[in-house]
Amino acid sequence: MEVRFPFSLEGKTILVTGASSGIGLSVCRAVVASGGSVIGVARREDCLKEMENELGAGNASYIKADLSLDADIEDITLRMPEVNGLVYAAGITRLAPLKFIKRHDLEEVMNVNYFSMVLLLAQVVRHKKIKRNANSSVVLISSVAQQVGTKSSLLYTGSKGAMSAGSRVIANELSSQKIRVNTIEPGMVQTAMASEMEDMLSKEVVEKDMKQYPLGYGIPEDVANAAVFLLSDASRWMTGQSITLDGGRYKLLD
Repeated sequence: MEVRFPFSLEGKTILVTGASSGIGLSVCRAVVASGGSVIGVARREDCLKEMENELGAGNASYIKADLSLDADIEDITLRMPEVNGLVYAAGITRLAPLKFIKRHDLEEVMNVNYFSMVLLLAQVVRHKKIKRNANSSVVLISSVAQQVGTKSSLLYTGSKGAMSAGSRVIANELSSQKIRVNTIEPGMVQTAMASEMEDMLSKEVVEKDMKQYPLGYGIPEDVANAAVFLLSDASRWMTGQSITLDGGRYKLLD
C-alpha cells in the first residue's frame, strides 16, 4: 500500500505575497523544497526575477504588483491560475507613540497589512481562484505583537490584531468550501523589516529584548516551515487557529 507523506506539497501551487524578501521569500523556497510550485507577488521585479531564477522557472513564477493599489489586486486575480493555497506575507511596520499618530500613518499601515489582505482574498474567492473542496489552505502572517501591548507599536499591532481577528471570520465563511484559514504569529524574526525597527531603537533596548527570548530571535525559515505545515495535508483538520512562534518569549520567562 502506498503511503503518502502528508507534509509534502507535491502537486500544489501556492500564491505568496511579499515574495521578494524576508519571510515571503523563505516561504517560496520552502514551498518548492517541499515539492510544490510557487507564484510570488511583490513590488520589486528585480527581486522577483532573482527568486524565479533561484528556484527555477518550472517551479516558480511571479506577478509584479503593488498591494496598496486596488487595480493591482484585480490584476493579480486575473493573471493567477487556480491555486491550492495562498500565503499573505506582505507587510510594513511603523513605530510611533500614540500622541504622534496621524490618519495618514494609520491608513498606510492598515492598507497593506489588513485592507489589502481582505481585498485580495475577496477577489480570489469571488473569482474562484482557490480550489474548493480540495483541502486548500490560506496562511496569514500576523504577529505576536497583537497579543501584547508594546509601547509605540500601536500602528503595527492594531493592523495585525485586525488580521488575526478577521482570519477567524474568513475561516468560518470558507469552511463550507473546505478552504482552511490559519495565522502564524511570529515574535522577532531576523528580517530587513526587523532591522528597520532595530534602527529606530537603541542598542541597549535591542540587547535587552533579545535576552527575553529563551531560544533567541527567529529566522525567516522558522516561519516558512510552519507555513508549509499549514499548507500541507498534515494540517487538514485545522482551521481558524493561530500558531505562536516566539522562541518561548511570552510563555517561558520567570
